[in-house]
Amino acid sequence: MMPSKPRLGLFWGTLARLLALIGALGVLWMGAGWLQAPDGPLPESASSHGRLLVGLLAVVMSCLLVAWTAWRLNRPVEALHEAAGRLRDGDLDSRLDEQSAVREIREVNAGFNRMARELARVEQDRAVMLAGISHDLRTPLARLRLEAEMSVADPQALAHMAADIDQLNAIIDKFTDYARPDLPALQLVDLRHQLEMVHGQFVSDPRLSLHIDLPLEAMVWADPTDLQRVLVNLLENAARYARGEDGAAAEVSVRCEEQAAQVLVRLSDRGPGVPAAQLSLLTQPFFRGNAARTEATGAGLGLAIVEKALQRMRGTLSFENLPGGGLEVCIGLPRPAPSSKTET
Repeated sequence: MMPSKPRLGLFWGTLARLLALIGALGVLWMGAGWLQAPDGPLPESASSHGRLLVGLLAVVMSCLLVAWTAWRLNRPVEALHEAAGRLRDGDLDSRLDEQSAVREIREVNAGFNRMARELARVEQDRAVMLAGISHDLRTPLARLRLEAEMSVADPQALAHMAADIDQLNAIIDKFTDYARPDLPALQLVDLRHQLEMVHGQFVSDPRLSLHIDLPLEAMVWADPTDLQRVLVNLLENAARYARGEDGAAAEVSVRCEEQAAQVLVRLSDRGPGVPAAQLSLLTQPFFRGNAARTEATGAGLGLAIVEKALQRMRGTLSFENLPGGGLEVCIGLPRPAPSSKTET
């Protein structure tokens, strides 16, 4: 292995540059004497102009050297900031340069890379573990359903048992969806088409009355599967918790608002809403709000899955109580550039 080049630390490197700057200024200032004529001193006005020129030159060179030094020191910090942002968004493949000439930055980058690799390993282990648990649980559930259909004579009891088994399978699906570590490949998706497809799943559901007010073409960057999962979970949440006191169907309206960088989709219901202190807690796994919006049949992961899926698609999620009652859920998805609005 070739010997590594000597590397200066952040403190000593900065000190060396400052000393070089002071030395350069001294040389430039001493050079002012070169403006003296060989046969005698220049007139006072000429001498003053010369010293002023040298001073201005020294200031310009000092500013350039300081700017270059600040750029060299700020560049790895900016790279660390960007990598931390990607890591926060779920990109565990972020890597920083471990060959930096500054020892402190090199050590920080190496530590960050170790952390990213460890997080990736933990995520992979968790995905494998949950996949194994899902497989191991579904096998006996399938046997239970088959044995119930063959041995239970009471149709009502059989229906209740089948409903319980379906609920367990749905809960397993929720855990699997929440633990997905992969980042989707985004593509242009017609938001209105996706919403109409999801609406088809709720057409015969008496718990939900949906009104869609979207433009004919609302294109966004998204993953179709994740986007469908987001919409299904939000509508299912409204169907469960936004119904009227008399059991009437939950009325949900969907409208679209285009901004410069993203498309905002607002889903508003006329239910009881959520206490303001609990709005920031809705996406926490297994959190359940007030009794009016609590139901024991869910896994407590619906909105957590929505938030995580939107993060994977570089989207946003927010909640707001409406003045006249009800809750508004706002999801933001990246908007394509005008030249990218083509069908996929």
